[in-house]
Amino acid sequence: MTFSAESGSVQELLDKSAITEVIYSVAHAMDARDWDLFATCYSSEAEGDYVNANVVGREAIIAGTKAFLEPLEATQHLVGNLRVTVAGDTATTHATFIAQHARAEATGSGQFILGGTYQDALRRTDEGWKIIRRQIRGIWSDGDSSVLTIPVS
Repeated sequence: MTFSAESGSVQELLDKSAITEVIYSVAHAMDARDWDLFATCYSSEAEGDYVNANVVGREAIIAGTKAFLEPLEATQHLVGNLRVTVAGDTATTHATFIAQHARAEATGSGQFILGGTYQDALRRTDEGWKIIRRQIRGIWSDGDSSVLTIPVS
C-alpha cells in the first residue's frame, strides 16, 4: 500500500494514531486515578455499556469509574490487539484487555484479574477524538472475586 496525502491515507494514519492515544489514555488514567485525563477522553454525552450498568454522560461515567476504582489499592489495565476503523469524522475500535485489581480488605487473596474486550465508538471534535460510546465485556476472570463485590462506600 502506498501512502500519500492525496489518497487520504496519511490523514487516516494520523487519525488512527490519535484514536489509539485516546484508548491508551483511558487505561492510564484509570490506573493513575487521573480523572482530569480520563475526562478528556470522553464526549460530554458519552454512553457507557458495562456488564452491570448503563451510564449516560461524561460526568456519570467519571463518577461511576471513580466509585469502582478508588476503593482499590491498585489496578493495572493492559490494552492490546487494538483495531481502529475510521470513517470520516467517526471511528470504531475493538481492543482486548487484561485488568488486575488489588484490594487489601478483600476476604481472600485480594487479587482479581479480568480479561475482556472494549468496543468503542468515537467522534472527531474540535478538541480531538472523543469516545461517544464504550462497551465493556468480561470474557474470563481469575482470583478473589470479593475484590470487586465488597460494597463500595
